[in-house]
Amino acid sequence: MKILEIKRHLNKPDESYLCDLFKRDSDYLVLKYVSEQPGRVASVTFEVGSTTYAYYRAGDGYVLWRMLGPAHDLRGYLFHICRDQVVGEDRVEYLDLLLDIWIDADGRLSILDRDEMEECATKGVLNEQDLVWIARQEQEIIKNRTQIISDFVSILGVSV
Repeated sequence: MKILEIKRHLNKPDESYLCDLFKRDSDYLVLKYVSEQPGRVASVTFEVGSTTYAYYRAGDGYVLWRMLGPAHDLRGYLFHICRDQVVGEDRVEYLDLLLDIWIDADGRLSILDRDEMEECATKGVLNEQDLVWIARQEQEIIKNRTQIISDFVSILGVSV
C-alpha cells in the first residue's frame, strides 16, 4: 500500500513523497522509501537505492528516520523536530521546525540546521512559543535517544 508523506516547511515549498507502508499499528505508522536520487545528511552521502524507514506517531514532536545505504548498511538516524503531526489512513503530514538531530552509525550526535532555525526566528517565521517547543523536543530527544531508537528498531524487527 502506498502512503503520501507531506513535509510542510516554514521557509520553502512543501515536499511530498509516495512511500510504501511498512507497518501500521493503532498508535504509529512506519513507511519505507527507497531513494531515486542521491542525498546527504551531515557528512554522510546517500546513493540512489538508499532506504529510509520513517516512524510517525500523531502528536509526537519528531519524525524519526532510520537511514540505510544501498547495501542496507546503517548510515544513521535522523530526528526531524516537528509540530502538527497527523497520521491518516493514506497520508502522513507534519510541519518541519527546521532543527534536526543526526546520530551516525557510530552513535555520534550532531545538531543540524540551528543556523536556519535562528534565521527564521530573527525574521519572525518562528515565534517564542515555537522556540520553546523546539528546545523541549531537542532536550527530550537527546536525553531519550537510546530508548527511542531501540523502540523503533524493535518495531522494525532488526538489531541496533
